[in-house]
Amino acid sequence: MDTSKRIVTQMPLTELWDSSGLVSARRIEQIGEAEIVRLLRAGSTIVVADVGFPLRWTATDDRFAFWKDEVKHRLAKPNVDRLYLGEYPGNYCYAASMWSCASLGAVIVLEKHH
Repeated sequence: MDTSKRIVTQMPLTELWDSSGLVSARRIEQIGEAEIVRLLRAGSTIVVADVGFPLRWTATDDRFAFWKDEVKHRLAKPNVDRLYLGEYPGNYCYAASMWSCASLGAVIVLEKHH
């Protein structure tokens, strides 16, 4: 399959991919705001997963603006049993997890729920 056309079909994700193919990575744990900020400061990449769309790898220069403007106020608490979308602006939120990637180190994966 041409991974540049591959879309997210279910969450939680079980693997990561980019236009080159599968990425050697594994989910470590769900994370919250403090951990995301720490990982961003350390240079981590953000990947957004939204069912029906390809994974979106956020450009390095856009990471902090994307976090501040889009994600911070829509971040679900880690390890909750149920999400109440009406509690978030626009009635959608992101569940965050940290993945360990062989080529990139720690990666922040944001699974969009709407």
